[in-house]
Amino acid sequence: MTKHLKVPKKDAQRYISVMRSADGIDNNYQIQKGSDFVLIPLNQDFTWQETVPGSEVVDAEGQLSKTKFLPKEAGGAFDLIGEIAITKIREEGRAMELARRLVLTHPNIKAVYLDRGISGEYRLRDLKLLSGSEIYLTKYRENGIMFQLDVSKVYFSPRLATERMLVSKEVTDGETVIDLFAGVGPFALNIAKARAAIIIAIDSNPHAIEFLRKNVANNSLRGKITSYCADSAEKIVEFHDVDRIIMNLPHEAFSFVIAAKKSLKAGGIINYYEILNVQELEERMETFRDMGFELVAKRVVHGYSKTQSMYSLTLRKLRE
Repeated sequence: MTKHLKVPKKDAQRYISVMRSADGIDNNYQIQKGSDFVLIPLNQDFTWQETVPGSEVVDAEGQLSKTKFLPKEAGGAFDLIGEIAITKIREEGRAMELARRLVLTHPNIKAVYLDRGISGEYRLRDLKLLSGSEIYLTKYRENGIMFQLDVSKVYFSPRLATERMLVSKEVTDGETVIDLFAGVGPFALNIAKARAAIIIAIDSNPHAIEFLRKNVANNSLRGKITSYCADSAEKIVEFHDVDRIIMNLPHEAFSFVIAAKKSLKAGGIINYYEILNVQELEERMETFRDMGFELVAKRVVHGYSKTQSMYSLTLRKLRE
């Protein structure tokens, strides 16, 4: 018997994509399909945090994979964005071995890149081609939404697919939501797909806004998205009494909190994301309480380093 993640069939592709990105699937076994569920074999050293309703870890008889995979030491975490895989492995030999493995075992992957770091005003990845064709434009499906993007011109993380789905379920019909640092629109489109909400999406990268508008046009949405190519801190002051603000800029979001609070109505919500260690998290939550916020919920989105994780904090405004 081996450990499997049991998920609803309708959500299986999303889970598989996220887990492949985190190197969480045991490729020695097949993914099994039931009548209304899918069983995904788990790596022994992979810890699944059950934060999503409808999923559970179960013991099941593993079915050996018919695909020949390279040894485990050739493995490593990677992001899969459509036909493009991106890894952060710094050791060149391991990175090249992973790239070779991916191209051999995943026919849909057309290019494998090494992410040498994120920099610049638009938080772009410095990409080095490891294997395949030098392509940057790709299509990526998430939660029933099709995204088009260029990985060399915009930043995008598929690892937040589950988080975006959870936030979209928190939103109610009729809410006014500001999506700061919106990128190509993953939070905005997930919300607009699920809810008849009014979403204001702001990003300073003109390429991101261009793709966001294409993605809005190419998907069937319940909500309405209005996008602005502008500095988030400057643009947000034009809006008042909004119901919710999404702040997904994990290294810099805190510097925008004061401006965001002024635009938020009393009782309004901020979905806030930051990379912190445990001590920094405690200090940040105390600071938010002093600023007049109530902590509604917190959760780990994913690990970042040995001591740090990306945290999701749901904050409610109590006072000015």
